[in-house]
Amino acid sequence: MVHWSKSQLYQLFLIRSLALLGQAATLLYFALTIGNAAILYSGALAVVALASLTAVSAFYFRAETRVTDLQLFQQITIDVIGWSFIMYLTGGATNPFISYLLVPIIVSAAVLNQRFTILVGIAALCAYTVLLNYHQPFGLLSPSGGHLSMSHTMSSSHTMGMWLNFVFSALLVVVFVTRMAQSMRAREQKEVQYREQNLRDEQIRAVATIAANTAHELGSPLNTLTLLSDELRQLCPDDDQARRLFDELDSGIDQCARTLRKLASNAEFDVLSTPQDKDSKRWLEQVIEGWLNKRPAVQLSFKTLGSGQAPMIHIDQTLTPALENLLNNASESGTDSIDISIDWDEDTVSLHIQDYGSGIPEDIRQQIGKGIIHRSTKGLGLGLLLSHATIEKHQGQLLYHQPKQGGTLMTVVLPRSDVGEA
Repeated sequence: MVHWSKSQLYQLFLIRSLALLGQAATLLYFALTIGNAAILYSGALAVVALASLTAVSAFYFRAETRVTDLQLFQQITIDVIGWSFIMYLTGGATNPFISYLLVPIIVSAAVLNQRFTILVGIAALCAYTVLLNYHQPFGLLSPSGGHLSMSHTMSSSHTMGMWLNFVFSALLVVVFVTRMAQSMRAREQKEVQYREQNLRDEQIRAVATIAANTAHELGSPLNTLTLLSDELRQLCPDDDQARRLFDELDSGIDQCARTLRKLASNAEFDVLSTPQDKDSKRWLEQVIEGWLNKRPAVQLSFKTLGSGQAPMIHIDQTLTPALENLLNNASESGTDSIDISIDWDEDTVSLHIQDYGSGIPEDIRQQIGKGIIHRSTKGLGLGLLLSHATIEKHQGQLLYHQPKQGGTLMTVVLPRSDVGEA
C-alpha cells in the first residue's frame, strides 16, 4: 500500500477550507442583501457541518506522519459527498459552485492511482446528474423558485451544457491527467533511486580505496614482524615452548599475508567481475563449505526445495563474499542454528537464510541497501551495503522478512541463466 506525506492530506484540507470559505462568503452576501435570510439557514448549517468534519479530521491525523492512499481516497470521497449535500440544499445544479465537484477528481488524479480516480469520477458524475433533478429550491439562483422536473432541467441548454462540460472535463482528468501524474511520479521515483545508487556507489568506491591503501600500508609491518620473529627464534633455539609460540606467530603472520595477497588480487577488477555460468546448488554448497571452515562451531542445515536438476546462474566471484557477509550477519545475531535452503522456479533461483536470533531493528531495515548502516553494533555496516550492491549488480534482489517465530529470513533472488534453453 502506498504511503504519502501528511502534507498531501493537509493540502486537501486547505483546498476544501478555501471552497467552504467561498460558499460561506456567498451565503453571507445573500443574507446581507435580501430581506428573507431564512432560506440560507440549511445551506449555512451544511457548510458548518463539513467545516467541522474537516477540523475533526485534521485533529485525528495530527499525530500521523504518513497516510495511506486509502485514507486519502476516503477524505476525497468525503469532499464529494459533503459538497453534494451542500449543493442539494442550495439549488443543486443551478448553484455556480457545482463545478467544485471537478476538484476532487483532479486531486485524486494528482495523488492516487487511476482506479481510485475512476471511482471518484463516477461518484462526482452521479452526484452532478442527481442534482440536476433532485435538490431543494433556492430562489436566489433559480428564478422559477420551484422544484425543477427532469424534463424541464434537461431542456435548459445552459444547464445541459454545464453538465456535458463537466462530463467531458472529468473524462479528460481521469484518462489523461491520471496517466501524466503517474508518469511524473514514476520518473521522480527513478530519479530518487538513481541518486541513492550514485551515493551508494560513491561509498563503495571510497571503501575500495581505503581497502587498497590498507593492504599497501600493512605489507611493510608484516614483513618487519616476519624478520623479528626469525631473529627472536634464533635467540632461543633450544626452548621448545618458545619455538611453539613462534610457530603460532608465524602462522598468524602467514595468514595475514595471504589475506593481503587475496585483497590485492581482488583489485584485478576485470578478472574478479568476469561472470560464469555455474550450477546454483553446487556453488551454494561450495560457499557454505568454505564459510564453515572459518566458523566450525556454527550449527547449520541445508535443504534443497526445488525439484529436478538445479538451474544455472550467471555470476562472478564477487557474489561469494556477498553471500558470506549475509551468513556472518546471521551467525552474529545470537542464533543457535542457521537454516539454508535453495529453491527455484521457471525464472529465478531463491536462496533462503533463516536465523533465530534477535532480528533486525526497524531503523536498520530501512537503511538496508541505501548506504552504510551507522547503527551497526557488530561492525561498520559495510557488509550489508556491499552485499546489497553486489546482488543488484547480478540483476537480483535481497529481501528481508521477520518471521513470527523470531529471527530473520534473508532471501537472495537471482535470475536463471538457462531460461529459454531447450
